Amino acid sequence: MQFLQSYFEDEVRDGFYVPGMMKRAWAAQLEILEDIDKVCKKYNIQYFADWGTLLGAVRHGGFIPWDDDLDICMKRADYNKFLSVAGTELPECYNLVNCHNEYNGEICYEFLTRVVNGRQICFDEAHLKKFHGFPYVSGIDIFSMDFISANKEEEAKRTAMVDYIRGVADFMDSEYLGSTALEGQLCRIEELCSASINRKGNVKQQLYLLMEQLFSLYNEQEAEEIAMMPLGLKKDRHRFPKACYQEVVMLPFENTKIPVPVLYDAILRKKYRNYLNLVRRGGAHEYPFYKRQEVILQEETGIKPLQYEFSGIN
Repeated sequence: MQFLQSYFEDEVRDGFYVPGMMKRAWAAQLEILEDIDKVCKKYNIQYFADWGTLLGAVRHGGFIPWDDDLDICMKRADYNKFLSVAGTELPECYNLVNCHNEYNGEICYEFLTRVVNGRQICFDEAHLKKFHGFPYVSGIDIFSMDFISANKEEEAKRTAMVDYIRGVADFMDSEYLGSTALEGQLCRIEELCSASINRKGNVKQQLYLLMEQLFSLYNEQEAEEIAMMPLGLKKDRHRFPKACYQEVVMLPFENTKIPVPVLYDAILRKKYRNYLNLVRRGGAHEYPFYKRQEVILQEETGIKPLQYEFSGIN
């Protein structure tokens, strides 16, 4: 992906200062998206911009100036297909971070997959060239979309079951749930879900995978609404008519175009109401996302946060 050198200069967008390093972070994520897009095209996988990325595409034609990450979503069938092929189809340095596997010795207990371009800060020449001088680990979050049952009673049962399992999963390591009580809860879950939990394995991981199975319980033909789980089980503003995600349209985004849901206006109005109004709000993580990596780099090497200088020659 090509960028003019001037793209990486500091800039003020909508009254917000965007440093050159953030521009490099944006460019690195767009490179990752391009690699994801190649896999999706090869396997006929549909995906959509979501969250701040969708809002940025519609309102700014690119990143929201005070946003630092890139989010996409897929319907569950496409999400599962992507997970089944991404490990061999994405570049060798890439990793998938989710509740299915370990990344740097840990399990990610979130209902998403993060595609990252490495495991550690990298100053390799080829890496810096591909990711536009951005040495920090960068990634894209992929969320799955699932269908809401048209049967309210069935949906209420699913919601209650997910709540029960998540409560056990999130508290199983705490002092509030001793081993005897935990065993009783696990037996109850096995009975309710007709499942088998291996006590010698990673129980918390198995519970998260079981919740994913519950999220995908209904297919498109059985539903009128689609949602990002588990938000869609509890909050109406995260549920949408399935027609919203029936097709994609391409919108400009920085120096490229990205796919967005065909009824993006309805989605954004339900999520954010007057979404064309500029409102600066914090995200779900520390800004910028690479701040912790800057601290690690300085602690381990003495290198201060990186800055690029320009000669004035394009």
